[in-house]
Amino acid sequence: MLRVYNTLTKMVEEVQPLESGIVRMYTCGPTVYRDAHIGNLRTYIMADWIKRVLLADGCDVFHVKNITDVGHMRQELVETGGDKIILAALQEGKTVQDIAKFYSDSFHRDEERLNILPAEVFPWATEHIPEMIAIVEKLLANGNAYINGGNIYFDVAGFKDYGKLSRNTGADLLEGVRAEVDPLKKDPRDFTLWKAAEPGRDLKWDSPWGEGFPGWHIECSAMASKYLGEVFDIHTGGVDNIFPHHEDEIAQSEAAFGKQHVRYWVHAQHLLVDGAKMAKSSGNVFLLDELINRGFDPISFRYLCMTVRYRHRMNFTFNSLKAAESALTNLRSRIWVWKNLPPLDTAPPESEPWKKKFWDAVEGDLDLPGALALTWDMVRSDLPDQAKLALVLEFDRVFGLGLDQVPADYPVPEPVSAAVQRRKTFRDQADYSSADALRADVTAGGFLVEDTTQFSRIRPKTQLEQREELWPSVSSSREVESLLDRPAEYDFTFILNAYSYPEDIQRCVTSMLKYRGSYSCQIIVIDNGSTDGTGEWLEEFQANHPEMQVIHCDHNVGDAAGKNIGLKLSLGKNLIIMDGSTEIVDDLLSPIGAQLADESVGILGPYGLTTNDLQHFHEEVESGEADAMQAYCMAMRRETINTVGLMRECFRFYRNLDIDYCFQFKDKGYRVMADSTLPVVRHEHRQWTDLDDNQRDELSRKNFGRFLKRWGNRPDLLIAPDAQGVGSGFFHH
Repeated sequence: MLRVYNTLTKMVEEVQPLESGIVRMYTCGPTVYRDAHIGNLRTYIMADWIKRVLLADGCDVFHVKNITDVGHMRQELVETGGDKIILAALQEGKTVQDIAKFYSDSFHRDEERLNILPAEVFPWATEHIPEMIAIVEKLLANGNAYINGGNIYFDVAGFKDYGKLSRNTGADLLEGVRAEVDPLKKDPRDFTLWKAAEPGRDLKWDSPWGEGFPGWHIECSAMASKYLGEVFDIHTGGVDNIFPHHEDEIAQSEAAFGKQHVRYWVHAQHLLVDGAKMAKSSGNVFLLDELINRGFDPISFRYLCMTVRYRHRMNFTFNSLKAAESALTNLRSRIWVWKNLPPLDTAPPESEPWKKKFWDAVEGDLDLPGALALTWDMVRSDLPDQAKLALVLEFDRVFGLGLDQVPADYPVPEPVSAAVQRRKTFRDQADYSSADALRADVTAGGFLVEDTTQFSRIRPKTQLEQREELWPSVSSSREVESLLDRPAEYDFTFILNAYSYPEDIQRCVTSMLKYRGSYSCQIIVIDNGSTDGTGEWLEEFQANHPEMQVIHCDHNVGDAAGKNIGLKLSLGKNLIIMDGSTEIVDDLLSPIGAQLADESVGILGPYGLTTNDLQHFHEEVESGEADAMQAYCMAMRRETINTVGLMRECFRFYRNLDIDYCFQFKDKGYRVMADSTLPVVRHEHRQWTDLDDNQRDELSRKNFGRFLKRWGNRPDLLIAPDAQGVGSGFFHH
């Protein structure tokens, strides 16, 4: 029987259902006014593994996965300042119900593509308001809740077991408070059960206490108790749900019903991206659609999740996803061959030890990494291939990779099949040169030929294989060899970080070529994870312009990392970092070359910044020395990079990276110089204007915090001679 780590007891325990043979399970489902990202999906895959193991153990599983729809949307928009996509949809006349349906459909599609077994019930929160009101009434009657200002709050102090799930006690409980302390609460730890509707609210419901809407946590108690009973077996979610959401759910449910709410709480750990927390403002939140758009089979993400145990942090990288897809393709190819073998009369007895080890692993707190390693050991063993096929398909009842769907024969066009047959004839005649030529033709046509000792078979290339052959890509700047120790080969190198918007990139690159004059130029464009046709345009353009070099990144590696790739590959005496929103309108290279001849100058550009307190930078320097330079156009000598160093890659977004890099130059004794007469014009900066105000504030605050942490105690680097430190001093130039 399955054993899992119970967050409530902090122990691995065997699941012993309340009713023999039936497991009742609840999963905190999606909030359907945004897409589920891959971190959310990892949690749903974990719940799916639990369900699959229990089903394989012979249990019936009744699974409920709630849909948190838009009952709270208006309030959230008020609290956070609005989500641009949601606000635009509302302005277009879409209802909140339209938005909820759109995102719930997207969620169900993602689950299907990941081969997640559907829940038996997907209850919507706004369809269960009466059940929520009934629980609130019980809590008021029991003395576990109170009314103040039209709102109803749960009285945390009156529930002695509060904190038993998260182990938060005392002041630590405040860590989970969602917003600023509500002055209507008796205790800041108290949480809202029912909130009076604010003026202008669209979604509100009648209640014994007037029009209002439910709190953040009550919906799960209401829906879980309706479909699973007042006590049930398993509750799953992510570790971010433990506090306050699941802690509050326990408190209100147990206070209302007077009995234990859930027996086994199971939580999936966080998913990081490139070692960092996912954040929309950092450009490292990925949706399943984005993986698919980059050529990946969605099941390869499921395979990748199997390589790390669910309650350990998982660091997602595109290199690891490529490795997962490669392994999955390898496994599918083996199954493809095995399915064409004659069946065995009986399974060999050697299969049994493999089965036992596998089920010991998956029932032992979902040790999917161990089960996967065991599977590969079995695949490489001396077992008959037919026995391997039977075992793999049995194991896949838990893995959920859909391996039973691998065809015995892939459909291929008749001309390709004929070419493979001709190749076989050439091979039989030992004419390997002709056979190799035919194989190359078949491969170029999008198919792969795989030879066995008995025959040759053909399959279509995966989308990822086709994409990787179309153009290789890198996952980080570390994969790019630095050429900075080589002598310069050009007069100038242009470096451009391309974030989608191909028309902007075309305008910028075309202006580089138009105004290069007689100078020898290298143009390096980093395709920083675009999926909107920018990569295709760059490849086509590069084919006719040998001075241009395109580096494709398989995802957004971050602004600093992208620019560092350009710096590492540069071979020009002088380097010019451009932004895609800019355009050169006259001879730019002559004045830059002349001014950079002064070896005291580190960075030169048209948009000089000044500050007198290291807190507020203003674009006020038109000529002469500046405190920093905006990255729309920044020029420097290549020889300085080995002294100054590369950019700090903690700056995933461009904001304040330019200031930080300028201070690296100033720290080494170089000056930053402004010249507003340099012939560069700026167009709409869509990397900025496509963000909503919240995202702008968040990314600016985080990046400026990184800048201040390193340079906040260095007022000596400012051009204002009397600056005494952060918050003091004055500007002059």
